[in-house]
Amino acid sequence: MRWIVLLMLVLASPFSAFADDRPSESEMFGGPPAVATPAPTPAASSPDTMAGNLHNLLTSAEENMQIGGTLSTEADYYLQKGTSLEQDLISNPNILFLYLDSKLENDNRVFARIRAFYDPTGVSSGNPTESTYTNPYGFGTQTSDNLSVELQELRISANIDHEIFFTIGRQKVKYGAAKFFNPTDFLNSQPYDFFLPSDERTGVDMVMAQIPSGTANLYLTGLPGNPTYGNPAGGYFRGEAGYDSFAFLESGEISLSAYLPKGQMGRGGFDISQGVGDLDVYFEGAAGQETSGNWQGAFSTGAGWETRYADQQAQTATFELEYANYPTLSGGSSFESFSSTQFGVFAIDVAGPFQWLDITLDETNLYDFDGQSGYSRLDTVCQFTDRIDGRVYVAAPWGSPGGVFNLSGLWGQAGARMDVSF
Repeated sequence: MRWIVLLMLVLASPFSAFADDRPSESEMFGGPPAVATPAPTPAASSPDTMAGNLHNLLTSAEENMQIGGTLSTEADYYLQKGTSLEQDLISNPNILFLYLDSKLENDNRVFARIRAFYDPTGVSSGNPTESTYTNPYGFGTQTSDNLSVELQELRISANIDHEIFFTIGRQKVKYGAAKFFNPTDFLNSQPYDFFLPSDERTGVDMVMAQIPSGTANLYLTGLPGNPTYGNPAGGYFRGEAGYDSFAFLESGEISLSAYLPKGQMGRGGFDISQGVGDLDVYFEGAAGQETSGNWQGAFSTGAGWETRYADQQAQTATFELEYANYPTLSGGSSFESFSSTQFGVFAIDVAGPFQWLDITLDETNLYDFDGQSGYSRLDTVCQFTDRIDGRVYVAAPWGSPGGVFNLSGLWGQAGARMDVSF
């Protein structure tokens, strides 16, 4: 009897193994299907899941991080007075900017930029402390290629609930409503050279808090100081407010600023930019004390007008006129040893002339009222692609010798430049 029971168990086992896969009677006769038991998901610490998480993390980091820069090469020819053509100076400044921009969560950010400069001829030094508006890279000793590498920016940006924004480290700033001369640009030890395609001055080391409120912004800045670039320690305040149009005036912006450098007299500034019909009118003024205690001031005022002169939307002409009572070029915006010069600027920008929509003509004329010297420069800029542009220029000083713009003994200058972004 025992062997009969064992035989029955053996014969029944194959059918029991397939019983779970067999449809139920209700499924065979039109009833609702049985719900399948879900397969268990892999554990969070499984190798496949960890690899997927790592891939997502790397993809997110790649999307939020950018590495790029700009490479510029320039050739300048200086036609000197009383010198044979073969003895004239030729320079070849080469400038490389490299940056890393990492966007973190909650709109925080890390940014770094370095600048490398060299001139194989040694004619240009690349030192902004020796530059002027007519020669932005200064003259070198011609005994080396003047290779230099410097950290232009290194900053961390953070915020508190998107209401207060902090920026810590070396950062570029340029304040003021004027287009050419900025007497309220207190933080930079050197004036901005408007003949360069971009601002190549080294950034300023600071801790800055920005508090926006509607159309207004409040900036509070602490400066640790940097003796290499002549930036003293101290504090800086700036308040900006925009306003709507009223009467015949368009909308505009007004600001107040104050600078308190350590061991120096403080200074204050005021600027306003106002639309008046088709004109953009601005005024920028600053006041401070010399070391002797005497008060001195500087200001810039001007207007700009843009109009379309042909059928194409891009064919525009812009006219800029500015008058400035400004510290001398070598003194930057400092009032410590104040001496000012009266400057005039008349500039014309014509985009898309003769249906050449990729071409822009820039004519800039500077005049020194005190020294009665001038400087005129014509740039022809071509936008080859979104990332490549080039320019050629001719320039010449004129007026009385010994003026601000007629000191170097030059008949004129000519040059070409190519800028490539990557």
